[in-house]
Amino acid sequence: MLNDKNARPEPSPSVRAVRWPIAVVTLLVGTVAFGLLMAQFSEAKNPASEMSLANLDQRAKMLEPITNWIEREHYCVGLAYTARLLDARLDPGARVFVSGILGPTNLGKAGYYYFLKNYLFPRDVEISLDGKSVSKDDGFHGVPCDSPGILQSNGFDLLIDFNNNGQLIPLTRKGVPHAQ
Repeated sequence: MLNDKNARPEPSPSVRAVRWPIAVVTLLVGTVAFGLLMAQFSEAKNPASEMSLANLDQRAKMLEPITNWIEREHYCVGLAYTARLLDARLDPGARVFVSGILGPTNLGKAGYYYFLKNYLFPRDVEISLDGKSVSKDDGFHGVPCDSPGILQSNGFDLLIDFNNNGQLIPLTRKGVPHAQ
C-alpha cells in the first residue's frame, strides 16, 4: 500500500476523534436553528401570538416610551408588576410571611412565593413559621401559620394570605404599604 500512488493515507485516530464531536455539535446547532425558524412560520399564522419576531418587535416599540419600570411590568407579567409595586411601597426592613403555600394541594401556588422572594429581596420572606421550609416533589413542607397574632409575635410585619386570594394583612407599621 505504501507504493500505491492513488491510495489515500489513513487519518490518524486523533483526527477521527476530533471529527465526531464537531459533527454532533453541528447537527445539534442545525436542529435548533431549524426549530427556531419553523416556530416563526407556525406562529405567524396567529397574529395575536407573542412568539413571532415581528410581534416581539412591535411589543418592544410599545414598551420603549414607558420609563417607569413598575409600569413596564404591568404590560408584561402581572405577578411581577404586583411584586415590584409591593417592593416599592413596603419598608425595606419588613419581614413578610406568605401563607397558603405549604402542602401538596398548594403546589400550584409556589410561583407566587418565588416571585415574592425574588422581588422583595433583601427582605425576609418566609412560608414556614420556623423558617425551614423544604421543597419536595409534592410541594413545600414546613410549619404553616395564618394567625396574625402568632406571626406578629414571631417578628413578621406583613402577612400575604394566599388562602384568601393573596390578601395583604399588615401586622406592624413596617408592614403597611405606603403610597408611592
